[in-house]
Amino acid sequence: MNPLVRDIRFGLRTLAKNPVFAVVAVLTLALGIGANTAIFSVVNGLLLHPAGIRNPDQLVAIRVKYDKLNLPNIGVSVPDYADFRNRKDAFTSAAIVGEQDFNYSGGEWPERLLGATVSWQWFDVFGVKPILGRVFRPEEDQPHANHEVVLAYAAWKRLFGGDPAIVGKSIQLNQEPYQVIGVMGREFTWPDNADLWAPIGLAPSEFAEGNRFNESYMAFAALRPGMKFSEARALAQVITSQDIKSNQHGGYAKEAGWGIFVMPLTDFAFGDIRTPLFILLGAVGFVLLIACSNIAGLTLAKATSRAREFAVRAALGASRWQLIRQALAESLLLAGAGVLLALMIASQGIRALLAIAPHGMVGGLAIHIDTYVLLFTIGVGVLAGVISGVGPAWYASRTDPQATLKEGGWSDVSSRGRQRLRGGLVAGELALALVLLVGTGLFLKSLSKSQQVNPGFEPHGVMSAALALPESHYQG
Repeated sequence: MNPLVRDIRFGLRTLAKNPVFAVVAVLTLALGIGANTAIFSVVNGLLLHPAGIRNPDQLVAIRVKYDKLNLPNIGVSVPDYADFRNRKDAFTSAAIVGEQDFNYSGGEWPERLLGATVSWQWFDVFGVKPILGRVFRPEEDQPHANHEVVLAYAAWKRLFGGDPAIVGKSIQLNQEPYQVIGVMGREFTWPDNADLWAPIGLAPSEFAEGNRFNESYMAFAALRPGMKFSEARALAQVITSQDIKSNQHGGYAKEAGWGIFVMPLTDFAFGDIRTPLFILLGAVGFVLLIACSNIAGLTLAKATSRAREFAVRAALGASRWQLIRQALAESLLLAGAGVLLALMIASQGIRALLAIAPHGMVGGLAIHIDTYVLLFTIGVGVLAGVISGVGPAWYASRTDPQATLKEGGWSDVSSRGRQRLRGGLVAGELALALVLLVGTGLFLKSLSKSQQVNPGFEPHGVMSAALALPESHYQG
């Protein structure tokens, strides 16, 4: 019989004889692994692999700064965007976006839709394709020719019941007809949970050098394959120097510390929450280590009753590695069951995290357990199984067969070794718990102080509202 299969079968029989221990160990590991999986799902969905976007590590946001005016990160102007759009040697595509709300009047009552006016390469930058119809063409991204829209999946379902025949039809937006030419997939809603996209239709005058410092747009670009972010950052510095030299207001730009720079898309969108997320991931990692220490302590205590078993196996010729392998197989079985239960716990934890998060924090991106999260969970489970089982397995394999069989139990050397290991586990648990306790105290203190900051006005009872009026009927 295959040694691995034999160890697994023997481990299952051993755990079946100790159901209380097995249940406690599985639940403990499941809680620790589930917490790590839930937090990593958010990290993965926001920072590593945003849903609906192909190759997020190749996307950059184009930004402007004024070092002397304390404006470190603001939007760009149309000429700034054009500089990057024209650098075909560095970028496969670039796009600019402006915010615009649309009043839809085709239903039972008017509805305000969150929209975005974008240049025609917008969807090419993010590497997404529609599930129905097509995206914009260059000739549609022109003044007075930009009356086409691409619907977001949620808006298509909500407003039109998912009717595929909507493509090609005309709808009323801002009391003007717009033709629906496509529907995007469920997961793409950039930027800011948009309900639809329309061509921006910039006039040629917008690209004039005189508009260089009229920064009122966001722009993004896709790096060419093989191009590094450091190279794109250096190129932005070159473009900045060229623009300062060629612009008639270059003196003002230089004195104000004006410059164009690029930043990774995920840093631009979620940079403010990157550090808190990784701190939280580290905290739940400590929780898992404490759980592993508890399991190791329980396993070591259980090993006392198996001292004679290990001694008999060693006396019959079992090698030290075979004894360690058998003990590790039992720990990995516990970890495997813990992983299965952890996935169910994590799915509920993700829902809870999204429920308590601010509405705009996740940017409409789907946070779920995908392949990356599953691989992470399996890896964490294997690591937890090894950590919780390697110490007890090592000491169990150090049994002196002659002394143990003669005395009917652990030898003095084994007993002292076991006590030292248990003492080390307890000390490690206390150290990790102290780190978590201090960190939690500092976090609560910071949260309390942030709530006591004086905003300069009385915020209680104050409400805000926005009203979007069609430009065609309300000029100026």
